[in-house]
Amino acid sequence: MQQTLTQRIEAVNQQAIAEGRIVGSVVLVAQRGELIYAGASGYADREQRRPMQRNSQFRLSSVSKPYITLAAMRMIEQQLLSLDDVVSRWLPWFTPELPDGRRPAIAIRHLLTHTAGLDYRFNQPEGGIYQRLGIQDGMEQTSLTLEQNLRRLVQAPLQAEPGSVFWLLAGDRRIRCGAGAGRWYAVTAAV
Repeated sequence: MQQTLTQRIEAVNQQAIAEGRIVGSVVLVAQRGELIYAGASGYADREQRRPMQRNSQFRLSSVSKPYITLAAMRMIEQQLLSLDDVVSRWLPWFTPELPDGRRPAIAIRHLLTHTAGLDYRFNQPEGGIYQRLGIQDGMEQTSLTLEQNLRRLVQAPLQAEPGSVFWLLAGDRRIRCGAGAGRWYAVTAAV
């Protein structure tokens, strides 16, 4: 049975690679707590033709958000954290300004709901403040530590008052959602 499973997994992986749907993958299958399949296919780095290994590291980007949210909600449940705690409680220097110079508090709630007023560098205009400050958004390799990057981010003006606006990316559209006159609204713009 394991050989049949192995053959099926490898066939699916090879087809996905051949169709260009993935560049590479690492697959682990456990049954009743026992590892019954472990394999790597394709490339970890297509441009450098570096083969995928079982221990290859992956950039998780937004895939990590549910895990971070789960950890935060568990800490809230254990009363170690509150949605209304301000970020500056742990990072006293993290107090970015709005364009008008005010420094509003950014709460854990704002970070978890993507309403902190922060943005990604790839959403910013070419040559904009994020690029000039060298803010990294996880889309490239960097030698910056998290603290170094956050210290750069705090120098950029907030895009909106915390709690008032959040951005969604949907295909080739960037959707700004916000509250006004007691109602939520959405404005779509091309990315």
